Amino acid sequence: MSDLNRVFITGRGALTASGATADETWTSLLTGKSGIAEIQQWDLNQWSYRLGGELKDFQPAKMLPDRKLIKVISRHDVMGINAAMQAVEHSQMLAFRDSLPAADSFNEQTAVYVGSPGNKYFQQYDFLPLLAKTKGDMQLFAKQLFEEVHPMWLLRILPNNVLAYTGITYGFKGPNHNITNHAVGGTQAILEAYHAIAKGEADRAVVVAYDMGVEPQATFYYEQLGVLSARHLKPFDHEHDGTILAEGAAAIVLESEASVRARSATCYGEILGGLSASEAAGLFSIEAEGQHLGDLLARTLAATKVPAEEIGLVVAHGNGNIKSDNSEAKAISHVFAANTIPVTAFKWSIGHTLCASGVLDAVMMTYALKHECAPGIANLENIASTCKELNISKTHQKLNNKPCAVMINRGFASMNACLVIKSCE
Repeated sequence: MSDLNRVFITGRGALTASGATADETWTSLLTGKSGIAEIQQWDLNQWSYRLGGELKDFQPAKMLPDRKLIKVISRHDVMGINAAMQAVEHSQMLAFRDSLPAADSFNEQTAVYVGSPGNKYFQQYDFLPLLAKTKGDMQLFAKQLFEEVHPMWLLRILPNNVLAYTGITYGFKGPNHNITNHAVGGTQAILEAYHAIAKGEADRAVVVAYDMGVEPQATFYYEQLGVLSARHLKPFDHEHDGTILAEGAAAIVLESEASVRARSATCYGEILGGLSASEAAGLFSIEAEGQHLGDLLARTLAATKVPAEEIGLVVAHGNGNIKSDNSEAKAISHVFAANTIPVTAFKWSIGHTLCASGVLDAVMMTYALKHECAPGIANLENIASTCKELNISKTHQKLNNKPCAVMINRGFASMNACLVIKSCE
């Protein structure tokens, strides 16, 4: 018998190009709807790569607990805070807290873990006009800085704004951690929160991840790296030729079994654990044969004591890049050699939300487990010859009553992370 606490998911939130909530995003996956379109926030008509996953009807004043926050935070902070609000509200834990004679212990045992993108290029834009005007003269720039640049510039570029304001909004004073590790930061935030609760360091945690990949400089530099597609995001398809960046956020509330029982909370999945590791292949490189990722996947199943036969679904990273798709397909087929486990991916609908992608995939994975459905990849036409060993489909697949799913998340610096979630149904 393990001395570790069991950890359950009791709240979910999401904000994506395909839906303003987790429910809406899941519906888009089921109905074959994609939120990817030409980017509208900036004029990119002269650019070859103009596609992105943008939020629709973005109204920050309606998305925050206090509209005055708009003055001191950035667009992607709004997304993260809103996702946290969705998850906290969905969990219904505040009603329980408010029923207690005193809330101090509850707040001190409620943690906040955030997958943060750090500082983004768009946060420099306040300075560019003045830099051009002063022709790079830093002394002249400094003299005019506070006259021409917004006085809240420093507050708006803090990389821990979502962490801070989530705690401030709800009075949560427990353990907290702000993780910045490119696209795996969100999944690592889940793992950090899981271990804190499993070891009794916290009773519950809000886990948030957010990012904004559609701003111009990010799009330009990713294009220069050769990882973007100008046409589509088609994971594992023979026409896959790159990814498409997106903005978005997601959040989950995690609780110990004792916390769940104390308030008779509804559970949407159980976190069984996960691992992360680097292939040490390079900043922009991945190991072509998928051996390192396959080994991590196998070690994750061993660490969580879940045999491969009990996995009913693999949620792939599926970013549409040829090298990533091919190596991921090899890794999956190496661990699940029978080719019977349904494999799916969600970025074809949402776009690649970078730091937020792991938490978004985890949220959608809980829906898949509940409905025993692996959503089809709606734009899949012909599976790439290098990916034919995968059991992927354009149409939805049943999970065959197997209780667990595993997610794969990948990022720059050849980082990989895996997470196992068990159904609560």
